[in-house]
Amino acid sequence: MSGKAAGASAAPRPEKCANCGLKHRTLTLDQCKDRSMSEKALQASVVGRAKRRGWKVAHAGRGWVGSAEDGQWVTPMAKGWPDLTLAKEGHHLIFIELKRELGEVDDDQWFWLRLLNLTGNSAIIVRPSDLREGKVTTILNQGSPL
Repeated sequence: MSGKAAGASAAPRPEKCANCGLKHRTLTLDQCKDRSMSEKALQASVVGRAKRRGWKVAHAGRGWVGSAEDGQWVTPMAKGWPDLTLAKEGHHLIFIELKRELGEVDDDQWFWLRLLNLTGNSAIIVRPSDLREGKVTTILNQGSPL
């Protein structure tokens, strides 16, 4: 006797994920896709949606300063400044800190998000799941009216 009750079947084994090929016990396909989305891909999606809704978008990205041999990457903004600044007539500014699904917000980033919110603007963190769940579209459609 195998130790199983008559007629009992084994629990179904998880199938391979269509996104990554692994067998997840608890993650859904959408959650796996959220976790695998890069910040660069998230930025492209957010910027595209914002521009289609009439927002002007500024991104203070890193730039290389100096020669190829002895240069360095520099960011023209203060440490922790949000990744995107969105502006639209009739609205307060929206500042967006982009994070991978499991990415952590550091102390400098929290400082700027709190301060910018205290100025009457909107400073938010956006993750891939926010994009998929429609939160980003809602924010961009509603904006931050004056």
